Amino acid sequence: AELIEAQVQIRVLETDRASLQGEKSSAKSLEDRLEPVREALEGLRRTTQQAEVERAKSAAELRTQIDGVQRNYSSLESATKQLVAAMSSGQSRGQWGEMQLEQLLEHSGLVEGVHFRRQDSRMTEAGGARPDVVVDLPGGGEILIDAKFPFDAYWRAIKADNETEVDAHLHKHAEDVLARAKELSSKRYWESNISPDFVVMFLPLESLLSSALETNGLLLEEVFARNVVLATPTTILGMLRTIQFGYQRKLMADNAEEIRAAGAEMLTRLEKAVDHLATLRKGLMSAVKGYNEFIGSMDSRVMVQARRMKELGVASSTDLELPSDVTETLRESRSSE
Repeated sequence: AELIEAQVQIRVLETDRASLQGEKSSAKSLEDRLEPVREALEGLRRTTQQAEVERAKSAAELRTQIDGVQRNYSSLESATKQLVAAMSSGQSRGQWGEMQLEQLLEHSGLVEGVHFRRQDSRMTEAGGARPDVVVDLPGGGEILIDAKFPFDAYWRAIKADNETEVDAHLHKHAEDVLARAKELSSKRYWESNISPDFVVMFLPLESLLSSALETNGLLLEEVFARNVVLATPTTILGMLRTIQFGYQRKLMADNAEEIRAAGAEMLTRLEKAVDHLATLRKGLMSAVKGYNEFIGSMDSRVMVQARRMKELGVASSTDLELPSDVTETLRESRSSE
């Protein structure tokens, strides 16, 4: 009975052992199947951590940029206030306009003291006049430029809160532009020298002209009638570069004239040298002819007597022999040929 019980227990243990082995095998298979999932979760974790690091870095950079924008905005606001304060003075506006004009002159390639002058005083029938810039033209004459401009009404239009106020201020701005043109016209700058019969009124902002034209479509015609030309940075730069191109063409023409004059002088000197050569050739030919005639005379008049003396027994330490005639001919020049 004990043997049978032991055998039963053995079979039970074998059954449990087989069952455990099956469970172990199933667990191993499940672990193998879950391995890709585990690796994917690990990769997702690493990616999440990296994304968090990048997010924190981007947030820090964004904060830095926002701080920079705020500082720039504060600086811009301060500079704007300073500009507005400066623009409130007519003298300051004129200086700012002159600075803008000076930069355009530099960009155009014109040189102060060579191509243009600043604050050049002159007298006209209307009295003393002093345009801000006088640009000399390549072929003579000059262009007169004034850099003072109206700004108050235009600035009030920018700050206005409603459209009615904006329109009213822009109408006033157009009137101020026309009034400034009339003031320039009354100075009659062009009577002082050989300049064209107009003066250029420089507006350093494109919008100063465009806003005035939107209000008064006849503004240009009214200004032109008073011998005043309205010019913005775009138009005046084109004019200045055209003048600079004229100087370049004039320089090329001057150089060509100098080359032509130098060539003419060289030809004149060559002609004199050729004349001297011709005279020298004539002298050489005359010398050769005289030499040959002298040799012939010596041979027929002197050497005959010398040979006769030798035949008569007069001793001589050397044999007298005349040089031969010069038979070479001088080369004819190609121009002669």
